[in-house]
Amino acid sequence: MREVPGGYSARPFSGDDAPAVADLINAFEWTYLEEPDTVDAAEVAGWWRRSDLVTDSVAFIDADGEFGAIGVVYPRGEDILDLDGFVLPAHQGRGLGAALVTWLEDEAARRGYPRVHSSSITADSAATELFAGHGFEQVRHFYRMAIDLEGPLAEPEWPPGFNVSLFAPGDEETVHRVLEEAFSGHWGQEPRDLEYWREHTFGAPWWDPTLVYLVREGDEPVAATVNAVRFGAGWIGTLGTLEPWRGRGLGRALLLTSFAEFHRRGETRVALAVDAGNETGATHLYESVGMRVAWQADVWEKRL
Repeated sequence: MREVPGGYSARPFSGDDAPAVADLINAFEWTYLEEPDTVDAAEVAGWWRRSDLVTDSVAFIDADGEFGAIGVVYPRGEDILDLDGFVLPAHQGRGLGAALVTWLEDEAARRGYPRVHSSSITADSAATELFAGHGFEQVRHFYRMAIDLEGPLAEPEWPPGFNVSLFAPGDEETVHRVLEEAFSGHWGQEPRDLEYWREHTFGAPWWDPTLVYLVREGDEPVAATVNAVRFGAGWIGTLGTLEPWRGRGLGRALLLTSFAEFHRRGETRVALAVDAGNETGATHLYESVGMRVAWQADVWEKRL
């Protein structure tokens, strides 16, 4: 690493560091957000399953042995290296953010990636200044949307001819096919094969098949949602409808079915992430069932 700010040392982190990294991320989000997510060590370790932490991670550690900042890089397609980085608020203003950006650019150049991406919470004005000052441009916005499950919930209305069922053993290939096809063509979407899904979705620590729904017209699977309890709330992880069946109310019915099950289990809040520029009008769908924008994140890009 070319640049390590004074008073810090740098090293890759390991699976043993997951609790400390989770604490850092939670402290960061609770500083900036009125409706923060909450992550635990198992969630963080799950993110790292696709990474070689020896080469893909860095932690900046102060003289007391505490993490001040962390970063992980992920390939995104064949030409983008993406940084997921956090600087603990108490350690801001000491050059750690700049060191993360420099590390990202160095790694991209070393690995032959012509572009780099990272993201920041819009409320974090210091991150906005950092990226803009290093020649990055905003290219996309994402929302975290949420709803509080208070009072009576609206009943789902299924169009005639459609039926919904819970995930059953053997449905892995069907869920994979429906959701991969539903999201093909979306901005930044990378196709993932079934083996990837077996490891990172069906084999994830948060996987709960009793929160996964498939919609069929007759025997034809046309929509699905993968839900879980994550980030301290009910979580709508991936919800998609195949293009020929959009506009018939299937997404709305799936959402309301999911809300009802989370409510039955005692969850008081449900959240999801959505591309603010989603071409299918997903943001309007979520607003129509009472969800609100809790916070926004911005995606930054730089061509090297």
